[in-house]
Amino acid sequence: MDSNQKQLSEKAQATRDRIIIAATELFYLHGYNATGLDKVIKAAEVTKGNFYYHFKSKEDLAIATLDWEFDLVSKEMQDKVFSAKVKNANNDDDKRTPLNMLFSLLELLANKQKEQYSKGHVRGCYFGNFTLELSTASQKVRDKVSRIFKQYLEWIESLLKQAQDAGEISTKINPAEISPVILGQVEGAILLDKANQKPQTFDTSIMFIKHFLRV
Repeated sequence: MDSNQKQLSEKAQATRDRIIIAATELFYLHGYNATGLDKVIKAAEVTKGNFYYHFKSKEDLAIATLDWEFDLVSKEMQDKVFSAKVKNANNDDDKRTPLNMLFSLLELLANKQKEQYSKGHVRGCYFGNFTLELSTASQKVRDKVSRIFKQYLEWIESLLKQAQDAGEISTKINPAEISPVILGQVEGAILLDKANQKPQTFDTSIMFIKHFLRV
């Protein structure tokens, strides 16, 4: 929760959450610029007064949806990558090595695109979408997505360093230099899959990353 956010009653918090959930869905499907506040208010089933009680502007709402989505992603990463056991092709528990955890992180992102496709549209990366739409138009949004991608880079770099310590990858690899390359590969694959509306590039990208790291 934002430190500047007012203390809310249970009812008011539920209203705020409903606005954020509705906006996230609409921004994800149609984009930020194509989604008017009237559509958000209607989808959330609130009044304009309700909306402006919680958010000063559409930009403030965008920031709240980015925080909301990143909280969900972080929890999913914790549950399915950093805490859960890794499964191999035979559905047996693998040793939770750093490299397996990194691959699980990448596969989780790939599966999100496939899940989107099964529901009708490849929507891409929520944070990448905002980067493309607003990084030159909104300093607040640019700063927010930059911090989010920085956290992704920290996850990847940390796992690469741990994989080196475990002898899984070459010590010639520089984790600080390679982590942006891996993230760039991932985000590029997501963008191509969104353009084609078919989740086919991401799996190939993961295979490329695996081969590179294991050489």
